[in-house]
Amino acid sequence: MTAPAPHPFTAIAPGIAHGAPLPAGWRSLADADVLVLVGVTGAGKSTALAALDARGVEYTLLPDRRVVTDRVIIPRYAGGPVADRVQRFAITRAFTRDVPGGMAAVLGELAADGPRCARPLVFDGLRGEAEVAHAVALLPRARFLALTAPDPVRMMRLLGRGDAFDSVAPTGAAAPAGAAELELADPDGILSPADVERLRVEVAAGRLDAAEVRAKFAIIAAERRNYDPDRTVAVLRTLAPERSAVVDTTRAGPGEVGAVLARLLVGLPATSPVAAPAAVAA
Repeated sequence: MTAPAPHPFTAIAPGIAHGAPLPAGWRSLADADVLVLVGVTGAGKSTALAALDARGVEYTLLPDRRVVTDRVIIPRYAGGPVADRVQRFAITRAFTRDVPGGMAAVLGELAADGPRCARPLVFDGLRGEAEVAHAVALLPRARFLALTAPDPVRMMRLLGRGDAFDSVAPTGAAAPAGAAELELADPDGILSPADVERLRVEVAAGRLDAAEVRAKFAIIAAERRNYDPDRTVAVLRTLAPERSAVVDTTRAGPGEVGAVLARLLVGLPATSPVAAPAAVAA
C-alpha cells in the first residue's frame, strides 16, 4: 500500500482534529507543547494520568491511541471496527510499515483549537523505537515520559484491570478443566518457567481463569513482537535526553510518577528528588 494522500481536516474529538488545512485559530501539534506518554500495555500510563489529576495540574488530554487507531488507522485496513487486540496490533504494524513513524506520523497531523492549546496537551501514548524516533523529530516542543515494567508484571496488571478492550478472539478447541489446561505457547521466552508455574497455581486454585490468562498472554506476546521497550527507552535517551524521563513503575509509586509528569508539563527538570535513581531517570 502506498503512502496516503494528505488527510482532509476531520474532527475526531471536541476541539481536536486530524488533517489539513487548519482553520484559523487551530494549531498543529508540531507547533504546540505536548507531553507524550510512552509505554506498552500495563506499563502504568493510566495510573500516571490519575496521579497527575490528583495533583490538580491543568492539561488537555488528547484522544488516546485507542481512539486515534479507530478513527484514522483501522479504516485503511478493515471495513468496520476491530475489537480483537491481536488483530489491532497486526493492523498498526502494517500501518507503520506503510507510513514511516506509524502512530507518531498521525500524532504530527493532529491539531487543537485555541482554547485547548492554552494548556499543555497530553497524548497517551506511543510505543516502539520507530514511533518515538519519528516523534522526537516531528514534535520539537514535545516532552516524553517513558513508563516501564517487566513483562510478568504487565501480564498480572492486565489480568487485574478488567478492561473490556483487552479482548482476543478464541482460537482452537476448548481445553479440558484443571490446572493442566494452562499451556502457553511462548517461543520468545517472555515468561520464565517460574512465572508460568505461578499462573498454573493460581488457575488450579480458581483465582484465575485459564482462558483469560491465555488471552492476556496473547496480547502481551503480540505487543512484544511489535514493540521493544528497552530499545524504545534507548532511543529516547539518545535522541531527546534533555526533554524526556524514564520511570520504572514497579519501583516508583503513583505520587512519584505524578511529580515527574508535573515537572515535564511545566518544563522543569524531570528527575524526581524523592525517587530512587534507578526508578526515575532523566
